[in-house]
Amino acid sequence: MVPRKSGVFRRSERGLPFLALLSTAILWVPITGSVCAQSAPASSAVPTLAPVVVTGVLPGPALWKVSRGGHVMWVLGLTSPVPKNMQWKSAEVESRLAASQVVLKLPTLEIGVKASAYRDSMLLPPRVQRDNPNQQTLHDVLAPEVYRHWQRLRARYLPTSRHLERMRPIVAGRELYEAALAHYGLIDDYGLEAMVYKAASRDGVTIISTSYRLLLKDPGEAIRSLNNTSMNDQHCLDQVLDALDRDLAQATQRANAWATGDIDALRSILSLAQQDSCLSTLDRSQFAEALGIDDIEGRVKKSWIESAERELEKNVGSFAVLPMHELLAPDGYMHALQSDGYSVQSPGQ
Repeated sequence: MVPRKSGVFRRSERGLPFLALLSTAILWVPITGSVCAQSAPASSAVPTLAPVVVTGVLPGPALWKVSRGGHVMWVLGLTSPVPKNMQWKSAEVESRLAASQVVLKLPTLEIGVKASAYRDSMLLPPRVQRDNPNQQTLHDVLAPEVYRHWQRLRARYLPTSRHLERMRPIVAGRELYEAALAHYGLIDDYGLEAMVYKAASRDGVTIISTSYRLLLKDPGEAIRSLNNTSMNDQHCLDQVLDALDRDLAQATQRANAWATGDIDALRSILSLAQQDSCLSTLDRSQFAEALGIDDIEGRVKKSWIESAERELEKNVGSFAVLPMHELLAPDGYMHALQSDGYSVQSPGQ
């Protein structure tokens, strides 16, 4: 968050990416909107990406208000990608944060180790391999038509990155996606989330993890199993490739709408969201079976809702961050809070 002046956050650091499940030592999955989660209906024509990405000092979206019995939680919706050179006019967010007792982090999945009968350790397990098992290449594991599609887009956005050929499809897709965004002045960046937490720390506001925690009884065996089994993640890469062909224009529109606080435009764009096949792929794969995971999204959502309701009851003022598509979804996190008797006001109400 440095350099910074009052009321303006400048994007200055990277956070963990959407598909960090395989690219970091701790298995950490932010359940957020990405290009592979926001696919529009198929089109026979590939749209031309709008060349203009907004820059400068921009307002960002207004806040949602959740309340009951005089207790209030303000919720900020985050999205990705965002304009690379954006500066975020953050005065309202800073004011609400400073008046809060706690800030709830994004919903996530954490996988860790059972350390003892008295202490659960979320220490980093051994690194999950980024490469395909048994020295296989993408040519070996992808269907021919998917591999040809991959080669065409890799030549456009990562022409010199031959090392990607041995990566698991889900990891290769991550690399290609980031390169394509950079090409068009966008960045898949969670630095905005980190800025919120830094502002909270500066003001002495307690930061609350909302993660769903899965503890491994035998982490060594689990990691060995992961490194030697298929993730069945070809469908995830296939969707990323399709999104890069047709949806980068939509990603630019979404980034601009978030940066300028255009909730109506965001609502229209995000209404096209489909199930994220990257995440659903993990739910159904040998990878998930090896970790004993099912219904990842449901578990993570339940953990966040429980945390939010607990903190709302305890604190007069609180603050939270959520993926924007979950704020706007008819059956999203705000709907769950409403169903439990909380008043929810969206911006403009």
